[in-house]
Amino acid sequence: MNRPDAHELLGTAQTLLIDQILPAVPDNLRYEVQMIASAMGIAAREAKDGAAIDSAEKASLLSFLADAEGGSLADSRAALAAAIRAGRFDGPGPERQQLEKVLLENTLDALSISNPKVITATAGQR
Repeated sequence: MNRPDAHELLGTAQTLLIDQILPAVPDNLRYEVQMIASAMGIAAREAKDGAAIDSAEKASLLSFLADAEGGSLADSRAALAAAIRAGRFDGPGPERQQLEKVLLENTLDALSISNPKVITATAGQR
C-alpha cells in the first residue's frame, strides 16, 4: 500500500485545519470548520478501521443468529431486526442477555468510528 494512506492523509489535513486554519477563520464560520474537521476524523477512522468493524459485526450477528443466512451485513441486521420484531427476545433469559451483549459490543465498535470520545467518557460507567 502507498504511504501516506487515506487515514494518514485525512489525519494530517484535519490537524492542519484545526491547528493552523481554524484560528484564522472568522467567528461566524468556526462551527462549520469544526464540523468539517470532525467529518474528516470520522472519514479517517472509517478508512482505517471501518471494514474490520463491519466484518466483526457481521460475524457476531451470524454467530448469534444461528438461523441467519451468510449474506451481507445489511442482511444480518435485517435478520436481527426481524427476530426482535417477532418477540424472540422479549422475555428474560440467556438469549436476551446475549442480544444485549452483542448490541453493546456493536454499538461501541460503531462509536469508535463516529464518536470515540463518548466511549472514553462513559468507560467508567459500565
